[in-house]
Amino acid sequence: MLMCVFDTTQNIPDLKITLVVWRKGTRGIKGIVPPVVVYDARNDPGELKILQEGYTFADTNFNNRNVSLLISNTKVEEEGEYSCEVTTDSGSGSATTRLKVTARYNYPTADKTLEKGRSNVDQTLVCNASGGYPEGQLRWFDNYKTDWTKSAKLTVTEDENGLFMLSSELPLLKGSTLPEYTCVVYNASGGKEGSISIPTEHTGASKANPATSTIIAPVVVIGSLIVGLLLAVIICKKRSQQQERRPSTLPLMGTRDDITPTAPYPYEPPPAYSVETRDNIA
Repeated sequence: MLMCVFDTTQNIPDLKITLVVWRKGTRGIKGIVPPVVVYDARNDPGELKILQEGYTFADTNFNNRNVSLLISNTKVEEEGEYSCEVTTDSGSGSATTRLKVTARYNYPTADKTLEKGRSNVDQTLVCNASGGYPEGQLRWFDNYKTDWTKSAKLTVTEDENGLFMLSSELPLLKGSTLPEYTCVVYNASGGKEGSISIPTEHTGASKANPATSTIIAPVVVIGSLIVGLLLAVIICKKRSQQQERRPSTLPLMGTRDDITPTAPYPYEPPPAYSVETRDNIA
């Protein structure tokens, strides 16, 4: 509804409305903009003329001097500037207003395709959203909230009703390990209207091979057993060597009599003691 309420500079209780005209647009053929709806009471009785489908007056009795325009089943093509013109038996006046049409986008859909013919691309994520107006935007985020929109390609098409369809493709390079991405739909004002998460599929080296895993597990167990046996053998060998060396320390704990001198020369006993007798001197 486009509001239009008129008033007078003076109090006129018996004011009579003679003509109300609503027009869409500011430019027409030869400067004349055709009306969409008209109320003409210049000749009794008053006559309501609907000149374009979908337009009518909100209150045909014009209570409280309200001559607002009502648009049913609003379409994108009805967006634009409108003028309200009122003529009474005491004077006339006009005003303009603008209708801005918005349409919410449908819930987004998503898909993914594996790329076999591209050398550096592993897979491509695709997100679609339709039925919105004005033109919005699709943005990509990973599970860490990192924005990947600059890496995507956005395609915008318009249907027969003037509504937009958004399609965005995000290629994932080989070696990417992020588990999922989220596609978010934003309207022209930057408001969030919907989102969908897409899990990724890792191929090649990034995806584990079950057969390889079953082979690796027994090899790891056998290798651990071999290492354990080698450590046990080394420890037992060191203990046996320590026991063989221990008797060599016994002489250090013996008595002095047990010690045999190791002189550099043969041992020679001292000469026998001799007693020399001298005469007494008087």
